[in-house]
Amino acid sequence: MLSDSQRQLALYLLLGVAYIGGLFVPLMNNDSAHHAVIGLRMFLTGEYAALVTQGQDYLDKPHLLFWLAAAGYHLLGVTTAAYKLPSLLFSVLALYSTYGLGRLLYSPAVGRLAALVLASAFAFILANNDVRMDAILTATIVFATWQLAEFVEFRRARNLVLAALGLALGFATKGMIGVAMPGIALFVHLAYRRDWRRLFDPAWLALALLTALFAAPVLVAYHQQFGMEGVRFIVWSQNFERLAGERFGAAGGSDPFFFFHTFIWAFLPWSLLAAAAVWAHARAVIGARLRPLAGYEMLTLGTIVVMFAIISSSNFKLPHYLNILLPFFSVLLAAWLAPRLERPVGRGVWLAQGFVFVLLALFAVALNGWAFPLDSAAVGMGALAVAGLGAFVVVRTPPGMPRLVAASIAAAALFHFLLACNFYPQLLRYQAGNNLAAAVERLGLDREAVHYLEGYGRASSFDFYTARLTPTLSLAELAARPAATLVYTSAAGLDAIEAAGLRAEVLARTPDFRVTRLNARFLNPRRREDVLGEHLILRVSGGEGR
Repeated sequence: MLSDSQRQLALYLLLGVAYIGGLFVPLMNNDSAHHAVIGLRMFLTGEYAALVTQGQDYLDKPHLLFWLAAAGYHLLGVTTAAYKLPSLLFSVLALYSTYGLGRLLYSPAVGRLAALVLASAFAFILANNDVRMDAILTATIVFATWQLAEFVEFRRARNLVLAALGLALGFATKGMIGVAMPGIALFVHLAYRRDWRRLFDPAWLALALLTALFAAPVLVAYHQQFGMEGVRFIVWSQNFERLAGERFGAAGGSDPFFFFHTFIWAFLPWSLLAAAAVWAHARAVIGARLRPLAGYEMLTLGTIVVMFAIISSSNFKLPHYLNILLPFFSVLLAAWLAPRLERPVGRGVWLAQGFVFVLLALFAVALNGWAFPLDSAAVGMGALAVAGLGAFVVVRTPPGMPRLVAASIAAAALFHFLLACNFYPQLLRYQAGNNLAAAVERLGLDREAVHYLEGYGRASSFDFYTARLTPTLSLAELAARPAATLVYTSAAGLDAIEAAGLRAEVLARTPDFRVTRLNARFLNPRRREDVLGEHLILRVSGGEGR
């Protein structure tokens, strides 16, 4: 049998293969490539205080992700890995912080198990494939929460300083949610413990001042670009506008159970066991009438309940809003699992995880055997190696709950390896921007000469993979140019160019689909052509008689 440390190392290695594979998956438009291009503009212009997208001020999210992206480009060039690496490093911080929080609230064993649970959770891994703010925000929130809880327990000044740094980084990632959520966790933690002296500790004033000091670069940059209206937006308006559905629309607003059914897939392979853990924990603390109960805490469950209520009441809902709660679910689940590692596994647990294994297998076959059949011998051999190592670890793990946990993580590792190395690479063949950028290089075209046709298709992924902020021409401006012009456009743009009497030579063409919004027709190989658009690189010159 493998020792606990050997087993944990092997499981992290299995998961690491999936994470490393995701590091090289091309960026997706809406929002990954879009955010990468905002950082690209900083890198190209040296204007690090200004948030600009497509020539317009970008009043939405703070600077940290874009600063980290620009730093990555300086170190590694304008590459996929350069953009994604900071999020991967912050994910490591999230895992360590989850371990620290679990260790503090329960035991080192719970902390180690909580980190493994989080590392294998579907949405946590996805945040390192389709990189937005989520991995960084999740890390800063759980890190700040852990440091706040450590300060309450040990009164060490370094924990207060680190908590302030975590809060400021969270604010610099996505605004006040990065400050509010650790604050909610701290309040629930102290209120449950009836620790009123700590709740009204003057040290929190020092925490507020330190947080403001660390967050000052973002606030100054907002004031410089947008004035006090920008500062007011990022400190107050941003999150409330999302809750009200005023600024960003009302996606998911009519579904009060949106995050409940989202959680089912977002926390795979642990969703069903996590539901059982939440139920058991809630029943115990409610049965004790919310009085402090030995072996229980409310930091995790209380934060989950409060934040679930807040985001479920929002008129603007997106699945990745759940990511910030995954570390708290992981600690709660690990605390439920840990004492059961030495007991026989109940029938209900076997049935729940058996259902999850079947579900993952069906999805893996559907995505990698039907929608995008495996087409690489190297990826096939890699999948066999991951499956083989996973099977070895499972067989060499003591029977019962330890083996079930190991099997769950091994199954998640194999599933996400196939996603990162087969499904996503094939899916991205249907995103025109990155493919046409490759065509520009392959054909030896001058990327500096390419323009978009106004109103007829553009792609942040094209800008990113040509490492250039592609300018836009109107149809009239294009017609007035004396020399031939390289144009990135859609099929409708080609029609408009030809209708205007201009000659267009097609140099490259590729299908296009919004790959972040998959549907059954697209996934069905027989019906895929029905939903595809087309983007092209053209050489456009004057019409006859010009």
